[in-house]
Amino acid sequence: MLEKMGNFFDNRLNGYEEHQLNCIDSANEFYPFTASCLPMEQSTNLLDLGCGTGLELEYYFRLNPTAKVTGIDLAEGMLAELKRKFADYKVNLILGSYFDVPFGNALYDAAVSVHDKRMSK
Repeated sequence: MLEKMGNFFDNRLNGYEEHQLNCIDSANEFYPFTASCLPMEQSTNLLDLGCGTGLELEYYFRLNPTAKVTGIDLAEGMLAELKRKFADYKVNLILGSYFDVPFGNALYDAAVSVHDKRMSK
């Protein structure tokens, strides 16, 4: 039986960040680099597709603490962890598929999506 994607990631929530940061080559350089490529203007509206626990947001909010982030993910547990970690920032979270949510036009200054193909094997 196939495991639904949201369940797949929720079932791996414990240890997910450790895996991403310690088992993936160059992760400690990649996440800060990704954050540095995002807009730095005050109150930037950022869309994070498949946001998970927001690993790149950890670095981004250090660079741009006034950013407004909309994150969407299929995994409820991942969203709960992101919400807990970034409770002091402007974060709007959506449980669902970014293929199914109408985001409108020209609402965001940038979009980001980070995925490690090895996590889903």
